Amino acid sequence: MKKLDDILKNLPHTSWVYLMKNEKWKIIYVGKSVNLKSRVNSYFNGKSKLNFAKQNMVSQIWDIAFVETKNEVEALILETNLIKTNRPKYNVLMKDDKNLTYIKITNELIPEVIKTRIKTNSGDYFWPYSSTINAFSLLYNIKKLFKIRSCHIKFWENEKWLTILNKNWIQNVPCLDYYINVCTWPCLLHKDSKDIYLENIARIKNFLKWNTSWILSNLESQMAEKVKNLEFEEATKLRDTIKNIKELREKQIARDIIPWDNDIIVVLDKYKKVFIWLTQIRWGAVSGIISTRIDNELEEDIEMILLQYLQEKYVENEDNKWNVTIITPEIIKDKAILTYFKFHGIKVENPSIGNKIEIINFTKNNLLNFAYREELSQIQKRTFTKKTQQNILDILWLKSLGNKDIIFECYDISHLGGTNTVASRSVIINWKSDSSRYKKYKLKTIVEWEIDDFKSLKEILSRRTQEAIKLNNWPDLLIIDWWKWQLSSAIDWINEIIKDFNLDENFAFPNICSIAKREEEVFIPNISDPIIIPKESPELMLIQKIRDEAHRFAISFNRDKRNVAMKKNILEELPGFWAKTRQKLLKLAWSVDNLRNITEEEIATVLNKNQVETLKEHGII
Repeated sequence: MKKLDDILKNLPHTSWVYLMKNEKWKIIYVGKSVNLKSRVNSYFNGKSKLNFAKQNMVSQIWDIAFVETKNEVEALILETNLIKTNRPKYNVLMKDDKNLTYIKITNELIPEVIKTRIKTNSGDYFWPYSSTINAFSLLYNIKKLFKIRSCHIKFWENEKWLTILNKNWIQNVPCLDYYINVCTWPCLLHKDSKDIYLENIARIKNFLKWNTSWILSNLESQMAEKVKNLEFEEATKLRDTIKNIKELREKQIARDIIPWDNDIIVVLDKYKKVFIWLTQIRWGAVSGIISTRIDNELEEDIEMILLQYLQEKYVENEDNKWNVTIITPEIIKDKAILTYFKFHGIKVENPSIGNKIEIINFTKNNLLNFAYREELSQIQKRTFTKKTQQNILDILWLKSLGNKDIIFECYDISHLGGTNTVASRSVIINWKSDSSRYKKYKLKTIVEWEIDDFKSLKEILSRRTQEAIKLNNWPDLLIIDWWKWQLSSAIDWINEIIKDFNLDENFAFPNICSIAKREEEVFIPNISDPIIIPKESPELMLIQKIRDEAHRFAISFNRDKRNVAMKKNILEELPGFWAKTRQKLLKLAWSVDNLRNITEEEIATVLNKNQVETLKEHGII
């Protein structure tokens, strides 16, 4: 089928969740892969190797939808949620709740903080985890930071006095945690100990909701004080704790971060089409996605299209009469539909802060990818030529370098909340993408958790300018994804480098332009007004193609860098795995991923029995 051929041709080599649908648009299979293109194509390229059930499934596939995730752990959690909600016919496993682990704070007088797979109405639950490794890491850091008890003593209060319910525990009170100062010892039944413990429980709840700024600020002050007093060993421990908290702070949107039932709706007007992406949250977890493309050749108002979409989904569809909250960045002004929503218990929210913004950003990112894939399939049906690039230069009043090939380069920055900031370069030569010239940049001037796109791009353009001066390899056009005032800054940075090299007056300044996403306006140096290239023209489409390629490449690199960092830290977080132990293990397996391919007997040659059991307990082997 032509539609499936186009989908398979344009799949990315990154971590995604995929949903296979039949001709009735019912989800029949949900899967995930770190290399989406390889995994999905394997179903169609090797049908003879599939079992009978999978062959039958492939024959029913009518469409394939995709959801992009930030890392492999998030993909696993989202896959689990979607399978549990949709119960696809060809997914055999994960149709129950046995494989999710929660952090639970019990509702006792002196609460415990524990791992559990069973979610009930008692206590507070935080974040479902696909394996115990993440929950174990959190509990380890929580106990270390907040001095929470590990025992299971039962307390009760009689006439405002705290008492141990089970008298048999008294002979073991206090335990070793008292002597090594890792607990606030509520078992001693002192009022001060109880109050301190309950304060720490409140702090843990904030911590598990990722309100970590106050913790980091306090720890950084303590570290500075230790350094001032020349207590470098203690300062190093605090530094490592700060690093652990920052790594744990990276949220994963696929988890149950928003309670109750919500529909997150984001709209994008691009390529003379309107794209709508709906992320469904049911019972606090992402349970479904619906992507829609609407041709908008008549350039109808986007607000009107959204209203028609809402009417079709919530007014005309009798199955959607539930008490749901619509979360959207779009402002809905139509009084008739707002009155209808109010009468049927449907709320509309336009959040500006908090977890709801996170899920909106998650939806926006998937919408952009959906729009890009849809347009890419259309672009491949059009014909670009080398002349298209020359036309772009003419429209921008720029001259080519007169070489045999016309070369365009585009640069983009990607980070996640200031973590793992990277940059990318995409290249088009004679209208065709040349991936061999794509480049990934690790930024040297940006520190972790620093968000500064100006500084990031300054470093990239400075490095590119030095390279061009030394190798004489300027492109015919250098494109950045910014507004006109940022273009001026870029020109200043390039000029700074040129002056450092003391070049003569005949040196030709490179052709450079910027493109602003919102209206797709193109800016060039020394011209205040934007240059508007017709939306349907191949010239604008080619600029959009190289810009979107740079954006995709930067996001992929950022994700890969985060995944490497996560894998690197897994062994470091396990108890009893010191540097020499990790070195022996990695020498045997070469990587953490490859441990699954090593037999337990081989691993036992470098690890003791307890260490092997730890690897098995945490799902690494």
